[in-house]
Amino acid sequence: MCPGAPFLIEGTADAAAAGLKPVTLACAEAVSRLPPADVTLLITSCHRAGPPADGPGWRLFSPGTRIATTALRRSDLPDLHSLVLAGGGSDPAPGTVHDAAVGTMVGAHLLMAFPPEAADHCSATPAGETLVIEIAGNPAGAARELARRLNPALRVAVLVVADGSARHGDAAPGGPDGRADAFDAALADALASGDPIALRAGTADRELAGDLLATVDPLAVLAELSESRAPDAVELLYGAAPLGVGYLAASWLWAPT
Repeated sequence: MCPGAPFLIEGTADAAAAGLKPVTLACAEAVSRLPPADVTLLITSCHRAGPPADGPGWRLFSPGTRIATTALRRSDLPDLHSLVLAGGGSDPAPGTVHDAAVGTMVGAHLLMAFPPEAADHCSATPAGETLVIEIAGNPAGAARELARRLNPALRVAVLVVADGSARHGDAAPGGPDGRADAFDAALADALASGDPIALRAGTADRELAGDLLATVDPLAVLAELSESRAPDAVELLYGAAPLGVGYLAASWLWAPT
């Protein structure tokens, strides 16, 4: 799990990134720990207005889609860098998605900068497959859709991009809210303990999460997907709010069965 901080994309806010190297290093560590996989799943949050394209509460990106990871300073710049979603034999979708959420672009950039190890030659999908889903209000439904799509016989690596509250202190983007510390502490404790039940509880109050400007739907999806089997190894790699926003980075690993 990594935050959706725009400064993680090189060239976007390099001055801020220079003072927040522990966040960048923690994200690099989290992504580099992703195991060899047949499917790499990127779960992020959708912030656009209007209904999502693929159903009630989420949007899936088709294999072959290009997700731009160019620096986020100007919208008229060419897409010099993009992550092309691999698929198991599907025809590529033309063009590049320009309306991806910031968290999706951050996750795509991290996967390009620190790519998971390639699946071996025995894999059912030799080139590997990449699935990207943006959650927009229905994490339980999105989790069911992912469970339906994912073959349980395949190895899956998951990168979750989410943020805690953006209301820590006077300098926070949303201004101060005295509930922010306890909210993020509950998320950090759940991630540090590897407890999917606690993680689901920490993301359950959607009204509070909205008040605190927290984007935790992707973590709710992770909780749903992992509820039947907790991870075998966990580590909270980062947990603080240096810009008034709760940044969390963590690694959950499951031993092969």
